[in-house]
Parts: sequence; C-alpha cells; structure tokens
Amino acid sequence: MFKHAFVVIVAGLLVGFGIAAAQDATPPPPPNCPAFENEPANIRTGYYMGEGIAYLNTNQLSAAELSFTCIIRVVDAAYVPAYMGRAIVYTRLRDFERAQEDYNQALQRDSTLTAAYNNRGVVFALQLDYERAADDFDRALAQDSGYLRALNNRAIVHTFLREYDEAIALLEGTINSTGVDNVLAQYRDPERAQDAPAIPFDPLAGRLYALLGTVYSARSLDNYRQYIDLYGFGGLFPDERITAAAGALESRFTFELRLDDGSWLLLDETLTSGS
Repeated sequence: MFKHAFVVIVAGLLVGFGIAAAQDATPPPPPNCPAFENEPANIRTGYYMGEGIAYLNTNQLSAAELSFTCIIRVVDAAYVPAYMGRAIVYTRLRDFERAQEDYNQALQRDSTLTAAYNNRGVVFALQLDYERAADDFDRALAQDSGYLRALNNRAIVHTFLREYDEAIALLEGTINSTGVDNVLAQYRDPERAQDAPAIPFDPLAGRLYALLGTVYSARSLDNYRQYIDLYGFGGLFPDERITAAAGALESRFTFELRLDDGSWLLLDETLTSGS
C-alpha cells in the first residue's frame, strides 16, 4: 500500500515538474513597440533597424536588443538582419547560447549568409569549441574564398590547435592574394616622392601582417617550451638566453599578444536596414 502511494506521489511530482518546465518554456510576452504602430511593416522594420544599429554603434546594448527584438517578435519574424543584429548584441554580452540561436535562425532563413557563418564561428571559438568554429569559418570561405574576416579567424583557430604551418601558409597566401604586399613595396620604394598620394588598401589585409607575426611568435614560444621541458626532464640546465626569451614571450601572450581573449577574432558587424 505504502509502495503504491509512494509511486503515486512521485508520479504526481514528476507531472508537476513537467507542467512547471512547460510553463518556464513559455516565451515572454512581446515587448512594447509603439513606433509607427499603424504603418506598414516595412516602415516599422526600417525604423527599428535603424534605431537598433544606432544603439549598437554607441554600445547601448540593452536598447539595441529591444529594437531588434521588436522586429523579430512584433513586426516581421522572418527579417534576417534583425537576427544578425541581435546576435551581435548577445555576442558582445558574451551570452553565447542566445547568440548562437539567433545565428541559427538567420541561417535557417538564408543559408548563404557568410557573415552568419563567420560570426557563429567566433561564438564557438570564444567557447573553445575549435572544431565547430573551424567548420563555420570553412563554410564562410567556401562561399567567399577572399573573405578576410573568416581567413583571419581560421588562421587563429589553426594557431589555437598548434597548426602553425597551416596558419602561416593561410596568412601568407592571403597577403599575396590581396596585393597589399605590393602596396607596401611601393611605400618602401626609396624613389617614391614624399608628397605622392596615398595608396589605398584594405586595412583588414594590412592587419594580417600583425597576425602573421603573432603566429610566428606563438610557434617560437612553443618551440622554446619544448626545449626547456626536454632539458628539464633530462636533468640539464637550459640556456639562460632561451629561458629569458621564453619568459618574455610568455609575458606578451599573457598580456599584449594574448589570443585566448577573443580580441584577435573578427566579427562581421555590417548591418543594413535592407533584407
């Protein structure tokens, strides 16, 4: 009898927990979005998109989230740029679960969005999920082989995985393909006139030089560590010059050059009010 009663009580508790979970899963009510309430959807979408971008550009993230949510929850649930904008907000807030979900929603509606693959890859990389990050960067590059943000980010993932040769080859090949090395050669030409006009180039391409130097430094630090470990395990005294160099690089990667804080990863924050 007592056993039967216990089963009934447990079953009742489980049902209660199920009801509570279902209630918790109920989405919150839509936000109050009164702007241009009686106007067509495209006018309202344009307004809230512009508002969201303005807030995003001034780092007013809560306000930007509300603007993009007004589009998603109230005006047009199929509007892809609103998902992209809100995902960027969540990424900046390091709310990775919600950022990933919004990038998923964007890609479900448009599987050709290179920016969504790149940005979702950044979210995975920030969570140290390098396998899925690499897959997303590769998907972005499959659609646009010259997409510098994804090339930058893919090289960083190679570096995280200690695939230094792959990272270096990717960066050097990209620098060559952009032509920025030719721009640099012209600037360094001793016969170039001092008042010659500036030569335009993509700053993202120029930035790859810095990342390439950082990857070389990471590989050097890895080699120094292997040397020091080998000598230590072998009961030998390592060269003090090498330990000093390793210590200096270790300090730089702890502070100025650190790759693990996400500061080298590049989001694509290009948003417009168009579809």
